Amino acid sequence: MGEGMQTLTQIRQMLEDAGLAPNRQLGQCFLIDQNLMGKVLAAADVAADRTVLEVGPGTGALTEELLDRAARVVAVELDAGLFKLLTARLGGRANLTLIHADALASKHALNAQMLAALGGPADLAANLPYNVATPLVIECLLESWRAMHEGRPGGFGRLTFTVQREVADRFVAPAGGESYGPVSIVTALLGAVRLAGDLPATAFWPAPKVASRIVRIDFDPARAGAVADVAVLTAAVGMAFAARRKQIGSIRRRKDSGFAPEVLEAALDAAGIEHARRAEDVPPEQFRRFANFLAGAKR
Repeated sequence: MGEGMQTLTQIRQMLEDAGLAPNRQLGQCFLIDQNLMGKVLAAADVAADRTVLEVGPGTGALTEELLDRAARVVAVELDAGLFKLLTARLGGRANLTLIHADALASKHALNAQMLAALGGPADLAANLPYNVATPLVIECLLESWRAMHEGRPGGFGRLTFTVQREVADRFVAPAGGESYGPVSIVTALLGAVRLAGDLPATAFWPAPKVASRIVRIDFDPARAGAVADVAVLTAAVGMAFAARRKQIGSIRRRKDSGFAPEVLEAALDAAGIEHARRAEDVPPEQFRRFANFLAGAKR
């Protein structure tokens, strides 16, 4: 651990001196356990030649460790008070770019200023604010597919982050599992995911109501290359899970799908999906075949 590891006392003092307090609305929980911070850094395995994106840097405890390991760090902080604190503390570091913004331009788009600051391929390493974690990670994976598909530099090679346990479970859930859904499917089809350790609620201040987990997702170009169109994939999966308790064959009757009923029926058949099954029992590979058929029909 570098000298920058911050204790709870130091974090409290920094916030107090700046007239700040944790903002629960923004999902702010500061990681205060130094050993567990080490586990996050070990899972991230930051390379010295890489650019790293950190979302929600807070008081900069993880930021300082990343600055010592990475070529560049782009840290995005939405809270105006924390951004000011970070600028005062770390603004002089040559390999740091601080951005005062929301990492998400919308629920389905990454901030353009943030992507421009990254300027090419990057990795994510962050103790993510829980209210942005899922859409942010999914958008990073989709951006990686788009960069690869369009043959341009960009996207994310590796995403390492802490999230609350039930959110983490969605990224790794198998078909038929209680947590299985669109997040599980997109992650399985675009990357290789693993849980890299548990963090008790006491590792954070203020302590959240539940424990957290460290998740690492490596973007998998071979797996992602088998997906014809991520926009069609996310739309198809969203359509199937909009009525997750109904038989999946019922999507043929949807008026807003953009596809004729016979095309949807043919897509289900091409993917080998029995019409009586529920979406939550259909594995990712079958969703990929279903979406690829629809992507072909769209053209």
